[in-house]
Amino acid sequence: MLGTLLWRLKEAFAVLKGKKKTVSEKKPTIQFNRSLEGLEDYIIKDKKLAEYINTLSIEFCFSEFGKERVNAGGNQFAGSRLDPSLSTLKRFFPNAKYTVYSDFDLEIPGVNLVKIKDVPIKDEGHTRQMYRVADYYKFYALLQSDADFKCVVDSDMFAMSEDIYRLVYLTEIFGACAPYNTRNLLKRDMEISLDTKEITDLSHGFGHSYNQSPMTLWKNFEAGRKFYQACCDAMIKEPSRASRVMWNAAKETGFSPYLLPKEFCVCDGEEGIGNEVLLHAYPSVQNIIM
Repeated sequence: MLGTLLWRLKEAFAVLKGKKKTVSEKKPTIQFNRSLEGLEDYIIKDKKLAEYINTLSIEFCFSEFGKERVNAGGNQFAGSRLDPSLSTLKRFFPNAKYTVYSDFDLEIPGVNLVKIKDVPIKDEGHTRQMYRVADYYKFYALLQSDADFKCVVDSDMFAMSEDIYRLVYLTEIFGACAPYNTRNLLKRDMEISLDTKEITDLSHGFGHSYNQSPMTLWKNFEAGRKFYQACCDAMIKEPSRASRVMWNAAKETGFSPYLLPKEFCVCDGEEGIGNEVLLHAYPSVQNIIM
């Protein structure tokens, strides 16, 4: 105990003398050009990392329903319906497969279209129906892909950094990953979000809440497959906000994806945190890269 006290005093004096900072410096946010045209493929300098990525089959999936594009963050984007996500991901993964699930003819060069004619979420007229359908096909897409690494991502994200490759490795280690939610507590998520329902079990929602972009799955990881299948089943049986669906699926299967830190889904109010990997392009977040 005395040793700890002496160490703390030493650290405090170092800060007072300007020889040490109270917090580590943030890694600078990478500057991103407003235009998505002419982006050059990223060249991996780490040979070991390059060999690792190049030996894998990789697929990114999108879920886009309704011809009119609506982004919850209120942002407007140039480029295709899948930008900025598509263009910025292609910079780092030029050889990956790209697939979009949609209910209309969303034809984009280099992107495989899976057109859905009859959606399984039968709650026509509900104001959140298309959000529920889109979330259902995020879970569904991960189950349909036969790639080693599969990842579903919203179309309004910016891949900022070569650390996006770390997501592949994390998925291999843990089998499935899903991102941190800024509300953190599921109870709070249900209290202030749209399309919510009360958590009635004895937890009262005192568990973590997930965001849904990016979500990943490793090939043949059975626990992850059972989890995402349970998500699909729950969304059909009792449609609701995806974070609640994931909570119920985790209860049913006894498994939950590895919780990614906020750097993989930087949202409104978290802009400029440093070490950004993926930005969820709310207007306030987008300002830091423009």
